[in-house]
Amino acid sequence: MRTDREMFRRCFVEKSWKLIRSNLEGFVLDIGSLDGLLVSTHKETIGIDNIKNKSYIPFVLADMHYLPFKAQIFDTVLMCHVLEHTNKPSTVLKEAERVLKTNGKLITVMPNAKTPIGKLLKLSIGYDGYAFPRQSEKIEHKIFLGFDELKYLIEKCGFTIQRNFGSTPHLPMIERIFDLHLLRRFYWKLGDINKKYSKDLIFVSKKL
Repeated sequence: MRTDREMFRRCFVEKSWKLIRSNLEGFVLDIGSLDGLLVSTHKETIGIDNIKNKSYIPFVLADMHYLPFKAQIFDTVLMCHVLEHTNKPSTVLKEAERVLKTNGKLITVMPNAKTPIGKLLKLSIGYDGYAFPRQSEKIEHKIFLGFDELKYLIEKCGFTIQRNFGSTPHLPMIERIFDLHLLRRFYWKLGDINKKYSKDLIFVSKKL
């Protein structure tokens, strides 16, 4: 199973995960949890995924389009790298809205498909290795959104966006050098300059 030490070798993962963890509150549902490592530092958490994995947290095998929970029981719902894997993102967001308590929190994280370098690489070689994966990676992304499109989608499904964060700039050819500890904090700050062009889009929203 994965560990924090393994995941935090990548600069952008450490920043994103720390931002996410700092926003977890109350009873948390982690949709698409994989092994639950991301939310394992939080006490009250349950994860769902459509594939059974060894998990750090209580786990339910389920379809994110049809959550097997009663309405209004969670304080926070997390969807980290989930929406790009469905053709029905509105259905998933509305299910999250259903199971959230009034004033509950939604944390949405998605790869940014509208960064300049990402779009250039997609046009020139067919992939950027992140929002647009290579076919050999066997990762299927079904929708490709940028900052404004994801914001509109979240608001359309009954949420008010409270805060948004950028992870790091999307510079796939050179970003590995910023994994060095002396450089990573500088790279984190670069990601905050223009959040619309960051590698990951991170929205914290509230149920209306």
